Amino acid sequence: MSRRLSASVHHERMEKANGKPPASRLCFLATLSDMFWIMIFYNPEQSVSYSSVPSNPTDFGSIRSARTAKNEGAVPIETIRPASTGSISLHPDCRKLSLWTNMCKFTSNAGLGPPLENAEGVFSNTGWYATNQFAVDVIFNNRTKQYECLTKDSSIAAAIFVPFYAGFDIALYLWGYNISVRDSSSLELVNWLMKRPEWSVMRGRDHFLVAGRITWDFRRLTDSESD
Repeated sequence: MSRRLSASVHHERMEKANGKPPASRLCFLATLSDMFWIMIFYNPEQSVSYSSVPSNPTDFGSIRSARTAKNEGAVPIETIRPASTGSISLHPDCRKLSLWTNMCKFTSNAGLGPPLENAEGVFSNTGWYATNQFAVDVIFNNRTKQYECLTKDSSIAAAIFVPFYAGFDIALYLWGYNISVRDSSSLELVNWLMKRPEWSVMRGRDHFLVAGRITWDFRRLTDSESD
């Protein structure tokens, strides 16, 4: 008996020395793995319940109203367009959007840009465009116009889209301008939105816009004018 035990211990030590786990450990890991997958697939319809956060029901009137819309599978969206006055511009000059690139051709075709040439026949002849990485503002704005649940009635709108080209606006003042100049359009937009009746429903929490720039372009270390 002692010889068998010593042989087993010697065999286990040899397996460890060779970088192999002992057979008992393999059996344990296999059993543990089986139990894990049994727990996963035994009751796949089990759901996890989350505690709800108490809130004022009147704050979510627009969302409740959206459920009564004809198409319950879609989300009604309203678009509000700021007046193109002052520093707010919905259609900035494409020639001034970049210091190095002429953005006019990239804002064509509803923001998709010019069609890609396919001289070598690498891909299909339609549906491929030379899209600029910062053109998503224009693309999203034009796609929203085609949205089937677009509404002008804010009482049934679950979200409010503001077609302000934030990415293009920040690109105009990224270099050589102080904070007051860079923030002027955004501050004017916020002041305009806060006076709108749609804003008071959820204090702007149902408003959204699209900014086609990396987050680094919107960052700053301080609120100093020179930053």
